Amino acid sequence: MKLVWSISGLLALGLALSGCSTSKLLNTFGGGEPAPQPTVSVSNGNTLALPPDLQLRAPGTIPAAAASTPAAPAETASLDPAPAPVAPVPPKDIYAEYGIAKVKPDGTAKTKEELQAELKVAITKRKQQQNPNYGTIFNLGNIFSDG
Repeated sequence: MKLVWSISGLLALGLALSGCSTSKLLNTFGGGEPAPQPTVSVSNGNTLALPPDLQLRAPGTIPAAAASTPAAPAETASLDPAPAPVAPVPPKDIYAEYGIAKVKPDGTAKTKEELQAELKVAITKRKQQQNPNYGTIFNLGNIFSDG
């Protein structure tokens, strides 16, 4: 009977001490106050320096030294090249990439939800072709990471 009382007394003492964050016993075993954090010193007073020459020419103009000397046509062309026209990139059609038609066999348009469901099935099918274990218990983590 005495053993039961001593074990329950130790359990009660342990329970009481677990609620005290500043007890000497917890400090002894490293469970007390956290270690002080190192301080970071920041230096102040450094000013920003400007470059020495701020006499920049406007874009597309020739400097005065180059304008006063006669230049060959090839040199003039290299100073001010004309920008090449950039063609706009058409948006990529993901449904066409996976071979999904946007219309039903009767000619009516598919809803967004139907297209997304078919796309998800097509993506899963392509991943299973690349990795036969895709979607099985052996490759379970990729199912949740791929969405």
